[in-house]
Amino acid sequence: MILTLFISLVILIIIGVPISLSLGIASTIFLFLSGTDTVIVVQRMANGLDSFPLLALPFFLLAGLIMEKAGVTKRLMNLVNCTIAHIRGGLAAVCVITSCFFGFISGSGVADTAAIGTVMMPEMVKKGYHKSFTAMLQAAAGDLGMIIPPSIGLVVIGIAGNISIGRLLVGGIIPGWLTGFLLVAVAVIISRKRGYVGSEHKSTWRETLIALRGAVLPLFTPLIIIGGILSGIFTPTEAAVVAVVYALILGIIYKEIRFRDLYHVFEEAAKTSAIIMFIISLASPFGWIMAGYKVPTIITDFFLSLSDNPIVILLCINLLLLLLGDFMETISIIIIMTPILIPLVTALGFDPIHFGVLMALNLAIGGITPPLGVCLMTTCRIIDTRYPPKWADWWPIFATMLLGLVLVIFCPFLVLWLAGKV
Repeated sequence: MILTLFISLVILIIIGVPISLSLGIASTIFLFLSGTDTVIVVQRMANGLDSFPLLALPFFLLAGLIMEKAGVTKRLMNLVNCTIAHIRGGLAAVCVITSCFFGFISGSGVADTAAIGTVMMPEMVKKGYHKSFTAMLQAAAGDLGMIIPPSIGLVVIGIAGNISIGRLLVGGIIPGWLTGFLLVAVAVIISRKRGYVGSEHKSTWRETLIALRGAVLPLFTPLIIIGGILSGIFTPTEAAVVAVVYALILGIIYKEIRFRDLYHVFEEAAKTSAIIMFIISLASPFGWIMAGYKVPTIITDFFLSLSDNPIVILLCINLLLLLLGDFMETISIIIIMTPILIPLVTALGFDPIHFGVLMALNLAIGGITPPLGVCLMTTCRIIDTRYPPKWADWWPIFATMLLGLVLVIFCPFLVLWLAGKV
């Protein structure tokens, strides 16, 4: 009988029904055929949203949008530009490092990609960087916002898997920045090999100090958010509210955001939050049915039958997530797969915090992998280049992201050290 649930879901997705509606419709069909009152779907939808940690989602989104309007992106970019833009391949490094810094603010890979890419990519193209390489690099760098806190993806993983959101967010810092530095190294090597030049102007100490003074307040954002969570001053949800207040303060100080702009900022944050909340709510009855029919246990037994080696099974799970990330939307994958996979990895002896960050990194790689590749699609549209990009531009960046994933798989302390689990 449980096959009806999954068959209905697959058919609905194939014919083009949105993932969120597919989850709800499949659950309703299953309950109807099993003779259960379908009003349970509505009840479980309401219960799925009855969660205090969920409040972190709209507030982190709102904080990122306010900071973008307040000119934080420009100030961070100016600082990084002043320090390394003049070296050969420096603009590629600026692209990645600025994206990593903005990842501490935006909470969204797509938002990070669009905010930095709109400013950075045209400048790189002017300096001779190939459009295809530029789009691929910016997509990968921006998608690190999926891992670097305050990652919306990690928040949803924490909610869906009943994992500590605070520890997940902190655990994403080292993997995110490690992958970022790997991207910087590869981007600089490729840039020098192809003869891409840096900025013609080398900033003076005075210009660098001015840029630092302009960026110092935004740089305090991760210290406030992560420091507050680590010290126990506030919870991740409260940290999101603090981030909004701090973003508004920056907007007032920099005088780059007007009162009438806030309406559109709040509207955009509300729309994005509503979409995510709608998916979460409709995934709740789906998850409830799976739990009732012990689907996680069945899938756990299946994976355990493949091999006696936990690492081999973990690699298979990562491969599954990489494949799903190529074809499905990130939040949908998290909502569907997290309740299934967390019991499995726990049974294998892996820490759920470690796996949660691994899951986010897998899905970040999916963001730059065709056919879906949302972040890559975004960058290609911004600079009007073909999608997907050339193979020669795609595979080195993809391989670098994959290297970051492998390092995190085999070195769990990269996640667990800051998360206080080592």
